[in-house]
Amino acid sequence: MECGCTNCTCDDKEVITSLCPECRSTGNLIPEKAVKANLKKEFHSSIKNVDIFLCPDEECQTSYYSEDNTLKFILSDLKKPLWYKNNSDPVIACYCNNITEEQVINAVKKHDLKSWQEIVLHYHEKTLCICRKLNPSGECCTDFFYSIINKTLTSLGKETVTIPGGCTC
Repeated sequence: MECGCTNCTCDDKEVITSLCPECRSTGNLIPEKAVKANLKKEFHSSIKNVDIFLCPDEECQTSYYSEDNTLKFILSDLKKPLWYKNNSDPVIACYCNNITEEQVINAVKKHDLKSWQEIVLHYHEKTLCICRKLNPSGECCTDFFYSIINKTLTSLGKETVTIPGGCTC
């Protein structure tokens, strides 16, 4: 695997898009297993044999939707908040390991940790990498995770780290 993962699920794929019925932003097709992992259980039966997209607009209350607009899920239909939506609480930095932005900031500030693996292992005994299933976007959290690390390092007047290419889990 190019990304260096031993059990990575975030391979390259063709991007298929559709417009959000609420805000008209262009959302990407999301793997069904990621949608089911993030929607509350009562909604699972409605997503069989239908393509589901994720609304990327940070202000829109829509989370997932179908291309034909027969299905639309809002933020309260999710088990956990979408990290990029306004007023997300908590802001999740790694869905695979349930690490929040606040935990990343604390690990960098208090323990001088500067990598995904160091930070996850600070909070857990082992690391998990099942991004295509657990991350609401169906993609790896590497870029967002490292943006938190680097923003924190910058605020401390320290040198930032290079964001590894591909998925780092």
